[in-house]
Amino acid sequence: MKKRKIRYDRILLPILILCVIIFGISSCHKTEETKVQSKPIHTTTTFLKNALKPVGQTLYIYGGGWNEAQTGSGTEALTLGLSKEWKSFYDTQDSSYNYENYMYEIHKGLDCSGYVGWSIYNTLETKSNHGNGYVLKAEEMTKTFANMKLGSYKDSIQNAKPGDIVSMANAHVYIVLAVCEDGSLLIAHSSPPGVKISGTYDQNGNSNSQAVGYAQKIMKTYYPDWYSRYPNCTVDFSFTEPSNVSLFHWNSKTLKDVDKLNSMTVNQIIQTLFK
Repeated sequence: MKKRKIRYDRILLPILILCVIIFGISSCHKTEETKVQSKPIHTTTTFLKNALKPVGQTLYIYGGGWNEAQTGSGTEALTLGLSKEWKSFYDTQDSSYNYENYMYEIHKGLDCSGYVGWSIYNTLETKSNHGNGYVLKAEEMTKTFANMKLGSYKDSIQNAKPGDIVSMANAHVYIVLAVCEDGSLLIAHSSPPGVKISGTYDQNGNSNSQAVGYAQKIMKTYYPDWYSRYPNCTVDFSFTEPSNVSLFHWNSKTLKDVDKLNSMTVNQIIQTLFK
């Protein structure tokens, strides 16, 4: 009986086709995996470090950060990075700076909501001039951001955490950097004369709080020129008055606390933010 000759070409072709299919599927999976891995992770630490960038070099301008019509985010609040004009304007001023002389000269600095909106945009967005931004009326920010599903809202600042945003009914807004043992808050905000770090009263209503001490040390150490002009690091009792404040807390889908700031001491938070 005559043996049949094996046709290797007929065997190799299906094997080759199968390998190509397997390789293609594997490549697709790797591509999808790469896409997932390349998606940026937004963190509380990044947000707070961004919020510190304008500190000590950006003056308070009523309407700063808003558009010309004062209906939403302006050019600066839709731009990644610091505006060079902020520092240039700061350099032309001295300790006698009065924001009332520069009302609505919106490109020269930031007001409270313009500052918070800029800080958020520079954390959550990856390119300039994208979307509508995050500049809103100061007293509406906490509730609006919660409605945007970025986090949660409550009409109290009890159990405030680093990165929380506090809206005040009398049209101001600030960012919590840390909570001190005496209940005072170390905060970043834009209030005349400009973007700075301050401390609130403690839980017993004392103005000479731990947060004020930390704020003075930070401003004197890291922003000496500003501190020499504007040494006041205390805010009034209204910043923590229960009937005047509401709080927004980020959810973990929006900002992740990867560095565990929530469980750090104030000194540890300061070291993390300024290292």
